[in-house]
Amino acid sequence: MTSAPTAAPDLTRQPPAPRGRHGTPGLQGRPALSLVAEGLTAVGAALLMTAAASTVELNPMMRIGQVSGLAALQLRLLLLLGCVLVACAFLMRRRPLATVRFAAAAVSGLASGVTAAGVSLALRDTTWPLNAQGGDAGNLQAWATALMEGKSLDGGYPPVYPHLVAWTAEYITDGQPGYALKLVGLLFVALLGPAAYLSWRLLLPPLWALGIGVTAALPMMQPYKPYTNIVLVAFVPVLAKLLQTVQRAPRLPRRKAAVTGGVLGLMLGLMFLVYSGWFVWSAAGAVVLTVVLLVRLRRTAGADALVTAGYTLGAAAAGFLAVAGISLFRLLSSAGATVDRYCYFDTYTEPTYFAMWRDDLPGADAQNAWPLPGELGGVGLFSIVLLLGLGVALALGSDRAWVLVPAACAASALLMRYWYASHMESNQAVMLYPRTSAQLLHCLLLLTGLACFLVARRGTDAGAVLGAVRLSRRPGPRAVAVGTLCALGLLFGMAGSATADKYMPKQDGGTGSLAWEAQVTADHQGHCSAYAPGGTCRQPGDPATVGLPEPDLGILTCLHLGPFPNTRKP
Repeated sequence: MTSAPTAAPDLTRQPPAPRGRHGTPGLQGRPALSLVAEGLTAVGAALLMTAAASTVELNPMMRIGQVSGLAALQLRLLLLLGCVLVACAFLMRRRPLATVRFAAAAVSGLASGVTAAGVSLALRDTTWPLNAQGGDAGNLQAWATALMEGKSLDGGYPPVYPHLVAWTAEYITDGQPGYALKLVGLLFVALLGPAAYLSWRLLLPPLWALGIGVTAALPMMQPYKPYTNIVLVAFVPVLAKLLQTVQRAPRLPRRKAAVTGGVLGLMLGLMFLVYSGWFVWSAAGAVVLTVVLLVRLRRTAGADALVTAGYTLGAAAAGFLAVAGISLFRLLSSAGATVDRYCYFDTYTEPTYFAMWRDDLPGADAQNAWPLPGELGGVGLFSIVLLLGLGVALALGSDRAWVLVPAACAASALLMRYWYASHMESNQAVMLYPRTSAQLLHCLLLLTGLACFLVARRGTDAGAVLGAVRLSRRPGPRAVAVGTLCALGLLFGMAGSATADKYMPKQDGGTGSLAWEAQVTADHQGHCSAYAPGGTCRQPGDPATVGLPEPDLGILTCLHLGPFPNTRKP
């Protein structure tokens, strides 16, 4: 009599905690330890891919050299991705779940490492960061210089990034804040993929965390100011994990609820210290959603569960305030005195458009029609897919925190966007509202991916979903893992190359000008980049005068900018 075949593991679900040879929990049975191991793998892969740029020969100031350099990076990416796939296919025979975890983590690191490598090529042989001493790069260097001189920062700005640049300048780059900003910036670019993957691993299985979290982070890649969007991609899932813990209050011991809330609060506090903008845009939606969940919890589980949820939220608030309380107080104190009058590239853009976030530099798009006309009443098909994903996610996951949190953050950002935009002319203030485009796009991408996850979890057969394909047999776990990793790895490589290409040196008035400025500016010892045109470059400015604020004239700065020059007032 033959025995029944052993069921293959379902790679789309969180597995139960397996046990070791002697009955003790294995690595997979220790979620925190497993997540740390995955994190080390992801960061190692990101740094390895970034370091691969040093093996590429090119002239970054020539277009042929740029194309050759990007192609060389793709060859190195394919080699590393191939190693991951071969190892995955071989090791899954014995430890399928652990292998998928580490393989997905490695691919998440390669995803952003390839962009960091491309930016490194654009900055070859210069110690300056993107934009040299101009704009935000100059401001950050001025703040780092002030910190090294023992001065204090503006209390309304998150302190971590300037302090990190100052520390790097003081201990690694021999007092050069520009060089320090370049190194720290490349590090943050490389870590975007691991940050997205690891934060979503708090909620989803590995392949889904990779496919949803990292894919939704691709448009958020902004090498010029990478510390802003890396907070966004981690903030949403960590907040979702906190509210998921609140939902699970009836099944949690109060000590565990408090510890989990405290850890998540500390994580949110650290993010706030790196960049606080996303907290501001999401605050209204997060507060309303929390109240709704508490009311629902009181009605369905009683007062005892509500008390346990209070332990979670109280510990989270304590952890957050312990880390970021002073910065939060300074932010609130300076809120009424800080007026933003800087016009983004898309300040002139029709306000409902958010389907592409392309930073705040003008570039060639600013001289043409933007956005491009959509196919359905001016709305593009990509936007329609995002809205379809929103509808499906809310229909199937209205009881899940990891669906409700992105939806609440998007709703909050949308309302604040329209509020500030509608008062822009009367108040002569922009108040950073175009940055909500990034949050709206990211959250709707997440919801579209989560809609796919919910459909898959409902047991829908792939052939029925496609409507035309009939599977002769169910694919095995190795085929699913290798196929998914292969497709996502190629997607991430293409997106990383396209992003890095925008930052290759060129005089386009947009992102390409940032690397061009770095290449044509001498360092403080007077040495020019080997690729500076004609072998000559301009001398840098005095660090003491770079980044000084301009006087506030009380009017918008965009009266002479943008795609509509006829709007200039006499």
